[in-house]
Amino acid sequence: MQDPAYVGVAVMAMQGRPGYTRIRTPYVSDTDAARVAEATSHLTADPDLCLDTLLHSTGRTATPAPSLTK
Repeated sequence: MQDPAYVGVAVMAMQGRPGYTRIRTPYVSDTDAARVAEATSHLTADPDLCLDTLLHSTGRTATPAPSLTK
C-alpha cells in the first residue's frame, strides 16, 4: 500500500479469517513517538550480541559475516 491515501494504514492476517484485514492507526506526533522510543529503548537487543551469547554458552563459534560496507 504505497500511496498517500494509505498513510496510517497497515494490513494484518487475523487468526481464523482468510486473507488480510486493513487497519488504521491514529496519528502520533514526532514528539510522542520519540518519547515512547526513548522510554522503551531498554527493551531492544542487538541480534548479533544475542547470537554471540548463545554460541558462547554452547561452546560454538560463528563464522564472521562479510562486511556490508565497501
